[in-house]
Amino acid sequence: MALENEKANVFIQRLMANSALKNLSLLQREEQILHFLKANAKQLYPTLASSSFFPGKGWNYIYSSLYNALIKEINIYLFPELKTVIESRIDFAFIHFIEERKHEARQVKNEIAEFLKRLLQKPEARQSFIGAYTAVLKNLPEPYIDEVFERKKYIHFELTKVQKLTMGREEVKNFILTSLLLKPSVHLLTAGSGKDETLASGVVNGQFVDKAYMVLSNQLKSIPKKLLKASLDSNLSFIENKHIETTSRITSIFAARGRSYKPSVKVDRGADSPDKSWFNIARRNYKYYGFDSTMLDEFYKIAAENGW
Repeated sequence: MALENEKANVFIQRLMANSALKNLSLLQREEQILHFLKANAKQLYPTLASSSFFPGKGWNYIYSSLYNALIKEINIYLFPELKTVIESRIDFAFIHFIEERKHEARQVKNEIAEFLKRLLQKPEARQSFIGAYTAVLKNLPEPYIDEVFERKKYIHFELTKVQKLTMGREEVKNFILTSLLLKPSVHLLTAGSGKDETLASGVVNGQFVDKAYMVLSNQLKSIPKKLLKASLDSNLSFIENKHIETTSRITSIFAARGRSYKPSVKVDRGADSPDKSWFNIARRNYKYYGFDSTMLDEFYKIAAENGW
């Protein structure tokens, strides 16, 4: 078994070294490698079932061994990176604006970091986390929130008059970044059997979110309840749940944007810029993904006017 584990590690490290993956985030690399293994199973099997790797083993056994080796390899780098993001990228001062009860930023940071390490043992959570985490790493919401506060139109009204946030733009940015990190926490209750509560669109039903909130609010004592609720609600469809708070709607949109984000994309002459193109497509498919169409319209205009 030890020899097989070593061989699996060697094969995975060889795949990880592929130059085509170097600009991708860790979880994007993981996703691409898993897709490669599944798509090329027939071609890979003769080599991987040979004496050099897993002699006489079936594909399911081989794939499981490689999957475990990949997750272990990614986690070596992912968890320290995640801790650095939580420690250095996000300012948790915003928590004092959303609940009267005093929350220590240090406790909140530690609890989120430890919770995500546990949550990301689940394949469904890892899959859901790809887009949200990419949005955090690339800070995708930041320029849009700046524009929202400059323009003071629909989204600003929803943040300040409907959700009634009393915080400034920097606190709103950090609120949304934290919501993105916690968005996949809904998967703590999924079965892990492939029969996920999540639809292909990434949307879950309200009863499932309520159940997740009841369980998690009892487990995560340091995290403000309003933050946890807003993060979980970002998994709901705004079409069916008009009460969803503005930060939840923004989180949902940028997690989806992060899911299809490709770094260093070259734009052909005459073609739309990446964000403008994405928001335009999202506007056409807003019902399927449960997005707020008016919010998408504003983000689209921001992207178009700035050439993003």
